[in-house]
Amino acid sequence: MKKESKGKGNIMFSMKKILAIAGAGAMLVSVAACGSGTAGGDGGKKEISFQTWNLKNDKYTPYFEALIKAYEKDHPDVTVKWLDAPSDGYEDKLSSQAAAGELPDIVDGGNSILYGLAKAGALLDVSKQAPDAEKDYYEGAWKSVTMQGNGVEKGAYGLPWYVNDGPTYWNTELMQKCGLDPNKIPTTWDEYFAAGDTIVQNCKDVYLGTTMGYNAEDLMTAGVKSFMSEDHSKYTFNDEAGVKQISRFVELYKKGGIPPEALDSSWSQAADLFQRGNLVSMAGSAYSADGFKQNAPDLYKNLAVGPRISNDGKSASVAYEMLGISANSKHPDVAIDFARFVTNEKNQIEFDKKASVFPSAKGGLDDDYYKSIDESTLEGKALKITLDQVKDGYGSRPSEFTDNNGYKNFQQQIALAMQGKQTAKEALDKSVEFANEKLAQ
Repeated sequence: MKKESKGKGNIMFSMKKILAIAGAGAMLVSVAACGSGTAGGDGGKKEISFQTWNLKNDKYTPYFEALIKAYEKDHPDVTVKWLDAPSDGYEDKLSSQAAAGELPDIVDGGNSILYGLAKAGALLDVSKQAPDAEKDYYEGAWKSVTMQGNGVEKGAYGLPWYVNDGPTYWNTELMQKCGLDPNKIPTTWDEYFAAGDTIVQNCKDVYLGTTMGYNAEDLMTAGVKSFMSEDHSKYTFNDEAGVKQISRFVELYKKGGIPPEALDSSWSQAADLFQRGNLVSMAGSAYSADGFKQNAPDLYKNLAVGPRISNDGKSASVAYEMLGISANSKHPDVAIDFARFVTNEKNQIEFDKKASVFPSAKGGLDDDYYKSIDESTLEGKALKITLDQVKDGYGSRPSEFTDNNGYKNFQQQIALAMQGKQTAKEALDKSVEFANEKLAQ
């Protein structure tokens, strides 16, 4: 299921590719007459293309085929061509499609992917084309598709689709072994860092977790006033609360509470470390519980689940998947109408039940399915915690804070602070300065 690859670390749309697409702007205009939706000659039949990624499989194909069939039945003059791309290379595929003026009418992507396309002029502003659409979605969901700054005129460059977040998983056997009370799961940052101190005092080669403070949510849930200014003209996460939070992570690392491998931003073995019994906690998704049950049954028996760590009780790691509409579509009204059909309350709920994700359509979270969660199981508890987080939480990472536009540099600066090569304040100041320079380009 693709959500693991898109969940907390959305595929980033690199600035190099953005510039390549933007440089092809003239080509985008020149091929606009060709468009991405091809109108057939059969009585003026309209054909639109709908591209997802990593969803054409035994689990989801019947759903999408039935969805398209239902739409075409109600719209006999429309044919929907469903395309699906693998996760690997999806960003490259989108960039080449956009540069060639061949972006499908409707594309599936996270906010950073859609931001890159919007910056290149490859997506429609749905708020202009369908101003009544906003009322159909939760406020936080609509906010997620609203982009501005750095060359992007403020607008909604897509429609919200499914939503995801996840709880924190705790190894209760390790908690007890290392001096923690497994019945008192940490929920605030004070409790989290206190747990780290206890672990390093009582256990060797056991770490609290791999979190190091270089995700936007690690700062926003610790009291940072804003990650970015309201008008998206500058980054602001280097305030006093941010410095304090990074300093606490630096101290935890020095004490041995964070594995050295975590300093490498490309390291992806945290789940293996957790399953081997070297990590006490790990952030995951609602469906991670089932993965542990299948792949690590001995660990599964000793797992407890709690919310994401936050001082205000709200998660800042909510992730939204979206459907963007190609600016070159020959049938933009049809494309928007179909995208609204895919993302309406009824169709979202049906998909979300299959995928263990959550609806962005207003009213969806009040469905009976979410009111009857069996909290006697780990899976049910994880789903309930995630549901509550999706209801009250938000996404804190700006769309424009992509790998090349500041995120990778942020990771590098924090890693240097962990190694004692600079202070937490220097790390944040340099990160903000670099990101602001990119923002001005």
